[in-house]
Amino acid sequence: MSMRINHNVLALTAQRNLWVTQNSMDTSIQRLSSGMRINYAWDDPTGLGISERFRAQLSGMVEAERNANYNVNLLATAEGALSVIDEKLIRMRAIAIQASNGALTSTDRMVANVEFQQLKSEVTRIAQVTNYNGLNLIDGSYSGTSASGTCLALGYNNASTTNDNGIKFHIGQNNTVGEDYYYVNLGSMTSSALGIDSSDVCTTASAQAAIDSIDEAINSKDIERTFIGSMVERLQNTILNLQISQETATASESTIRDTDMAEEMMNFTRAQILMQTGISMMSQANMLPSTVAGVLG
Repeated sequence: MSMRINHNVLALTAQRNLWVTQNSMDTSIQRLSSGMRINYAWDDPTGLGISERFRAQLSGMVEAERNANYNVNLLATAEGALSVIDEKLIRMRAIAIQASNGALTSTDRMVANVEFQQLKSEVTRIAQVTNYNGLNLIDGSYSGTSASGTCLALGYNNASTTNDNGIKFHIGQNNTVGEDYYYVNLGSMTSSALGIDSSDVCTTASAQAAIDSIDEAINSKDIERTFIGSMVERLQNTILNLQISQETATASESTIRDTDMAEEMMNFTRAQILMQTGISMMSQANMLPSTVAGVLG
């Protein structure tokens, strides 16, 4: 075995291995303390890029779910107002049937008409004041431009991919029309829009005409409530789908980015042992040049 004192190669080797072990221990401590396998870009550049895209998707999904819940609340506000309008229309129909009876006097019908007109005014008032976050919902502000009397006008086109004066529902993580957002039209529920603005029960003839007008108004209101109910059901399915997508995306992001605590603890223990033996070997390597003195002496 050759003996040299100018260059202690064994000590340099031990020092290099200690440096590698120290880096491994530092990495394990960072991962164990943070719970993240990727703390810096150089830990896994490719994994970092993939996980960041998952994070962006997850953030979009969370906000889309919130949006969908906001939209459910908005529609619930409109539906609640329509349920009250429903009560008014039913009462107006009952008054019209009562006033159609020939046993009532003109004075009786005039008295009945007072309540009838007040109920009609209340229908319009409710339609005008119903709002969610400052948006007037059923006064015609977002009714669209469907042709009156067509099947499309009865609510079947009220969720559209075109901005036909509707409320935009953005319920997706991206920005694709029809998939991530669409526009919702809500019909006007004022007495004028329902076709009962000129109705009265002052005579038997006008009372009979009012019955027919109110029946049509009830049909229009029922179609609008059916549409709102179907939209809420649709949004609830959207929320469920978003929650499932969040779970799978979170699992994928976690697989890439999170620390496997058991595996990392094993690596840390290994690094500790190597550090202890490395320091011991460094001490031994540093003592080797002193043996030269025995040869020279």
